[in-house]
Amino acid sequence: MSIRAQDPFVDSFATMREDVNAFLSVLRDSDLPLLYGPRLKPCAGQWRKHFTDKMPVAPKDLILEIGSHYGEVILKMAKDEADSAFIGMDITLKRVVKLAQKAQENELHNLTSILCNAKFLDQLFAPEELDGVLVFFPDPWAKKKRYHKNRLLKPEFLALLAKKLKPEAYFWFKTDWEPYNAEVLAALHAAKWREIQAETGLPSKVYTSRFERLFKGAGQTTFESVWAPPSQIH
Repeated sequence: MSIRAQDPFVDSFATMREDVNAFLSVLRDSDLPLLYGPRLKPCAGQWRKHFTDKMPVAPKDLILEIGSHYGEVILKMAKDEADSAFIGMDITLKRVVKLAQKAQENELHNLTSILCNAKFLDQLFAPEELDGVLVFFPDPWAKKKRYHKNRLLKPEFLALLAKKLKPEAYFWFKTDWEPYNAEVLAALHAAKWREIQAETGLPSKVYTSRFERLFKGAGQTTFESVWAPPSQIH
């Protein structure tokens, strides 16, 4: 079940019975590191405070993964980078619940799972609030050309993303679909994003998801790049 709300701070499941979906009762468990609807609003633009209240010290970096699926990658990152804070965003109820449960089981106080559509990025984050954003293997909507309009990484979204990143921050992108990769890279170049070779920090490390291992195991090419936001917008 995916979220359909037109407002990120509205509970789109408020009137839904828990027997409709097994994960609804878990979603409403306030002990999980999971935010959605009205619970998201106090954190909007205040994510460092949210994590400072949970972590031993204020987070060094604030990293967002858009489309965290069941959290395999972001869980590894949160374990490796205990002094940084991580937000896993997805639109699917089961995925965000599973990620929150795993974060709780592993006592990862630096990881919060959120049920939200990335199109609401402007409402959720203040300008230059993020130190890094990851988008790994997003749906390319490749089967029919008319579905291409559903792709997330379009010029208008990339322009918004640039405003939410610090000048020294990064956008880390992976895909298995060459036409989508070409489209995204063309938009990044046109907007004067700068491709970088990360020698330190999170993007310098190797993190592979189940999707990536399946693609590579089948001999399929994958594409990966890391970008710094265009300097002239700051």
